[in-house]
Amino acid sequence: MPDIPGSILGKVFVDPVTKQTYGVIRRSSSTHFSNLDDIRFPILAEDGCGNYFTVTEDGAVRFWDHETDDLVRLANSVSDFATQCVDPPPVELDPNQVKSVWIDPAFAKSLGMKVPGDGWVKKPPKRK
Repeated sequence: MPDIPGSILGKVFVDPVTKQTYGVIRRSSSTHFSNLDDIRFPILAEDGCGNYFTVTEDGAVRFWDHETDDLVRLANSVSDFATQCVDPPPVELDPNQVKSVWIDPAFAKSLGMKVPGDGWVKKPPKRK
């Protein structure tokens, strides 16, 4: 398995041309993956959604999408890949978009927050 630069953990890869974002990057518990053609590649990292960052025979870093089986070339090398990794942008929600939220009651208590005993603030509607 290739060495993963610690500096990219928790970051996202931003394609310099398309500006598409891949990640958040984390260590993988797997060491190799096989695509449908049974070609094995060592895994550099994963994104936590079932997709892998792999290193192919030529040293290039590619992103394997588990839903489409696409293998997209991201960078010519691990070091080139690392230079395009940045902190993920913050998630910003308009409070009017939030319909309900569940907060672990013990966690809320540790922060001095008061939430209902079941943790739901603005309970979601019941499904029929």
